[in-house]
Amino acid sequence: MRGLARHLACLTAAGALACFSHQYRSNPRVAVVSGDPIVQMKPASAFPVVVKPSLVTADIHSDPPDADTRVLGVTIGAVPRAYPIGLLDRFEVVNDSVPGVPFVVARCALTAITAVYESRAGGRVLHFENSGALWRDTLVLRDLETGTYWSPATGAAIHGPLAGESLRAIPSVVARARDWESAAPGTLYMDLEDDTSEPILMRVYRASNWQGVSGRKTEDRRYGPKRNVLVLASGDEALALTAEQVEARSGFEACLEGETVRVGWDPKLRTARAWGPDGAERPLIPMFWFAANLHFARVRTLEEP
Repeated sequence: MRGLARHLACLTAAGALACFSHQYRSNPRVAVVSGDPIVQMKPASAFPVVVKPSLVTADIHSDPPDADTRVLGVTIGAVPRAYPIGLLDRFEVVNDSVPGVPFVVARCALTAITAVYESRAGGRVLHFENSGALWRDTLVLRDLETGTYWSPATGAAIHGPLAGESLRAIPSVVARARDWESAAPGTLYMDLEDDTSEPILMRVYRASNWQGVSGRKTEDRRYGPKRNVLVLASGDEALALTAEQVEARSGFEACLEGETVRVGWDPKLRTARAWGPDGAERPLIPMFWFAANLHFARVRTLEEP
């Protein structure tokens, strides 16, 4: 019976992906940006706007993440925070803040982009929602103050009154809950009174050969399309690397648009981290390889000079 239930769930998920693909081809276009359409898949009102979520210790969490559950960990201010990936797959956009630093957490399950940005642009604090649109197979943020559309891959405003502005990326890591808790004791976990496990649809999608829902496929075979990479970006240029490559090399320096960045392995978090010449940590944004090809004009790998 379990096998039958799993098979039916996979069929349902595959049908949902096919439905999304049809919607992508037929739904209205908001605008065309750099040759690619912003496609309105659902109304923004279909998605909840999360502002100042509940943050609690694991022992009183309504569905505490298992030790192997992936979380997005970030330390802003005095108390480390963790956002379970399963919750982010369900809610996608979370507005949060610490004193003096408003920020937004964004997660696109189609591209595995998981990032944190300071919510300031155009001289004001912004609050974000899921616009219900896709651009380059990636969810698009929209701020409630001006209606501008933003890309979570780069933090850039791509359409609307603030087009051309950019949000500052805040360093964060995707790690197993046990590793994050060990490295950052006293962590508070986002609690939205929902399931923290990865949704079945996302598990099926991750194992499938789908690359988003547009039908567009990368021809760049330096990595497999759904290989998880960490992207260190500067403007239109990006360096894509895998955690395994960084662990094997222990540490190295890379030059990105004239800036030398040091990349090293964090054995506690079991992931890569990067620092600029000023000693400040630089964000490494996780995403699928096909997404890196979609969002950056030039993508280098560690095998290239």
